[in-house]
This record gives sequence, C-alpha cells and structure tokens, in this order.
Amino acid sequence: MQRLRAACAEVGFDFDSVAPAVVARIRLLAECTETVSDCERMIAIARDFFRYYDRVKPLASFNQAERRIVVLGCIFSDIGKTGPASASASGQRLVLDMFAVEGVPDDTQPVTQFLRTYFPRDADERIRRFTELGLNPALKMREFWNLHSTWTLEIAEAGGVPPEVVAAAATHHLLDDINPRAIVDAQHRFTRPSGNNPAFDRAEKLIILLDKYDAVRRRGRRQHPQAITWLRSRVEKSRHFHGDAELLTLIADLDEVAVAR
Repeated sequence: MQRLRAACAEVGFDFDSVAPAVVARIRLLAECTETVSDCERMIAIARDFFRYYDRVKPLASFNQAERRIVVLGCIFSDIGKTGPASASASGQRLVLDMFAVEGVPDDTQPVTQFLRTYFPRDADERIRRFTELGLNPALKMREFWNLHSTWTLEIAEAGGVPPEVVAAAATHHLLDDINPRAIVDAQHRFTRPSGNNPAFDRAEKLIILLDKYDAVRRRGRRQHPQAITWLRSRVEKSRHFHGDAELLTLIADLDEVAVAR
C-alpha cells in the first residue's frame, strides 16, 4: 500500500483522499490476489514508456495530465474485482475469491459449476451468497468476469476518484468491446463526467495495452515477442480498433520499451 501511495504522489495525487471504502477494497485486492502486484509492474513499464517518449519522441511526450491518468488508471482499473459497489465486506471477499482463481480453462461454464469445481467444500453456501448480491449464478464465467468493468465505474465514481481517472479505469477492457454504461460513444468521446479529458485517446489506450501485456506475460505465460504479436492480432480482430494507427504505434513503442527493460 505504501508503494501505491508513493506512485500516486509521483503524479500529484493523494491516495488517501479517496473514500476509505475504496482504500479498503484496494487493500483487500493486495492481500488476496496478484492484482496490485500486476498494477505495480504496469506502472513500472509506464514510467519507462514516458521516459522513452521524452528521449526518442520529445514532441509527442506524454504531458502531466496524461501521465496522471495512466498511472492512476492502472491503480484503480481492477477495483471492480471486489464486486458490486453495494457489496458488504463478506460479499467483496466472495467475489474476490472467484477472481483469484486463475487459469480457468472453460469461460463458458456457469458460476454454479465454477464454484462447485474450485470451492467444493462450501459451494452451495457461496452460491447462496452470490445470489444475495443480486447476481445470477447461471451467468457464464466470462459474463461474470466482464462485470468488473462496470463495478469499477460504480465504485470509483462513488468513491472520490478523479472523474478523468474513473473514465480511464472503466474503459480498460474496451478492446474487448466492454463499454460499461456506454461511457464511450461512437466518436470515442466520454458520455459521463470525465474532468478535463473529454475523449478516449492514447492515455486510455496505453492503460489497455499495459493491462493486456501484463496479463499475457504473467497469466498467459508467454514470452515478450509472443505477447506483442498477440496484442497486434487482438487489435486487428477488434470491431472498433481494427487498423487504429495510434494503438498500433503504441504497441510498437511498447515493444521497444519492454525489450530495453
């Protein structure tokens, strides 16, 4: 938590200025999952990315507002993995236990089957508590996992996270066509308050790439060249981002930065 506070301070943000409930959720993420460690790796690459632009592309350097969005977006993007905004501490832990299971081979299985497979001792009790959260245990696991972007939006918005960071954090799976509350319109402009950042652009795209790259490397166990190839392929298969020159340029720069690291 102290390292997260320091990362926030680097971009001029007081981590403890958000609601205590938000801090508690991030502490829970740090205690129970690899999420915060993932976030720290993403921030480390982001710092190198900014330095790369300062050195190699000074006219296109990321300004302070963009750097703040990227760093804070990385920190708050997965807060939704603690469940709905209304979830109690017990409900948060229930959802977080589910997200902590990695390498699930079948994302089409219903939540009920998942819980009986990975939590056999108290699966029925977990299914009951899951239902009490207002969630349908017949959901496919992919549908369940995808909910965390919407929960991130709701938690961060209610918890005092800066609006431009809320927007960035909530859109970190837009490449997967997950657009919570239609927060980004067809012109890539935000439809909800987003501070002085009216549009989804390269800062938000960089958050997506950092998140995907780290996931492919750690959870997907792929080497760097494979991860970059996967990212390019994912963009080309996307309905909304096929041929996106800015996104492809960021991938090429990420390739350079990560190799140098």
